[in-house]
Amino acid sequence: MPAVRQKILERLRLQAAAPAPAAPNPLALAVPSEGPPAPPVPPTPDERMEQLKVDGTELCGDEAWFADLKLRENLRAAVREAHQEQKILIATAAEEVSRICEGTRPPSALTVMRLGGAQLGGYGEADIAYSYRQLSRVLHPDKNPDLPKADKAFHRLSEAADELRQGLQEQRRLVIWFASALNQQVPEHIMERPQEPLFAEACRLLTVICGLAGEGLVAAVARGRCVSLFGATYQGCRAPELLCLWFERPQFLEAMASPSMRIAYDCAAKRYRAQFLCLLSRVLAAEVRRIGKGMPRDGWKQIAETFPELVLWQELREQIYQRCWMDHQDDPPGMAGIDRSRSPQRALRSRWARKWRKAMAAILPSGEDTAAPPADPEVRKLAHVMWKDIVAVAEKEPLGSGPKRALGLFRAEHHSPATFGREAKDPQRISNRVEWCFIPSSDIFLVVGEDLVGMTLEGLFADNAPGQKRLSLAECYRKDPDASKKQPPPVVQVRAEESPPFSVTIQEEEAKEKKPSAPTLSDLLGLGR
Repeated sequence: MPAVRQKILERLRLQAAAPAPAAPNPLALAVPSEGPPAPPVPPTPDERMEQLKVDGTELCGDEAWFADLKLRENLRAAVREAHQEQKILIATAAEEVSRICEGTRPPSALTVMRLGGAQLGGYGEADIAYSYRQLSRVLHPDKNPDLPKADKAFHRLSEAADELRQGLQEQRRLVIWFASALNQQVPEHIMERPQEPLFAEACRLLTVICGLAGEGLVAAVARGRCVSLFGATYQGCRAPELLCLWFERPQFLEAMASPSMRIAYDCAAKRYRAQFLCLLSRVLAAEVRRIGKGMPRDGWKQIAETFPELVLWQELREQIYQRCWMDHQDDPPGMAGIDRSRSPQRALRSRWARKWRKAMAAILPSGEDTAAPPADPEVRKLAHVMWKDIVAVAEKEPLGSGPKRALGLFRAEHHSPATFGREAKDPQRISNRVEWCFIPSSDIFLVVGEDLVGMTLEGLFADNAPGQKRLSLAECYRKDPDASKKQPPPVVQVRAEESPPFSVTIQEEEAKEKKPSAPTLSDLLGLGR
């Protein structure tokens, strides 16, 4: 014990004799040690959308808005505010009775109740009860003994309220069914007004079907990446089973053609309605490619009746397609009088199509390597320029023609805040300069870039050599500084309506291509034009 005590005392003496440690310098502590610079802060979703906006357009290309939880919450909040601010305007009893009872076709339940549509963006049980309470006070037969049809109008009001309540249950059932097909869970709080979740899940399902089926020219490597992406995104869902459910069973088509789906469509913002129509058209094209010969299923006729806008869009799409092939006005100098009827099965790509196809091949990556998302800035720039060219030709069509009327599906709507409170609060609204609510960039690339461009869930790509470097749209048309030293290329006469907003040198393509058939929606469904 004495020895142990002696060692402890010696250690304490040494510690006491040692100098006290210097106080830390607060300034030195505040200076970080030298090292690699911190990575830049990634942009927020709002900042990223600001970078990707195209002037004069709300939405350019397919966008996975259904997967943006913040955006969807803002849309639902705008609907709630619209219902709070925009009260139902009730006319006099005589006018309301005339509105409900007179006419060759009775008004729909939504029209009777003054609900639905993009102005309010959806409705629920509370909205139905409020509308019924306000209208019943005016239409009650006891208050209108001098109106012989007041009793009939009041009875129709009660029927409309019951019909809408039953429709809400059907819409909620479809929401759960669409979501379960992709192994998704639907929160209970968003089902108060089921129109928004129903339309979102329908767009999600159509996007997945298009991506899994593959559009355009898709290499085996790209299909493999698509299946891997699908498995990682929608865990527990198998791609072959989902495609079988869609293409071989009628339940999904029946749901898409249902009145509940039309109500959800009418309650959505116009830019998302246009995207939905393009998705439907491309799913139909995927089914035609899948079955080869034959006609699509009867369910597509019901969808065409539920969404007659599909026929208009298909007519504009057909005009774009026909413009991609040569006619006699495209003949080179000296060839105008030559009869090409000896080879009727062969056709050449038009100069208009060739110049855009060269740009597509330059800005898109190779399908063997990767894909560019539809929201890629260069894809949007090229689609915007091509859309201006397409619109310039479509607007020259006769008044009332299908292509010219189809442009109305993509034009932005402008309403005053007094009549339309939703768009004023919509986070995607840009400014009063907006001309187009949606530009169908994916469809433009697939139609003009036929046999060159492919698309899956991963995005867009071209049939380029592996490892080919992508160019920006500006680099595609950059002038060669040594061009003056070289022999100038032959001048190609391009019609005014087909000239791009920049100088393009077009090299003649010698390889001839067969012109495949392009069945329109009217031809496929036997609706006639």
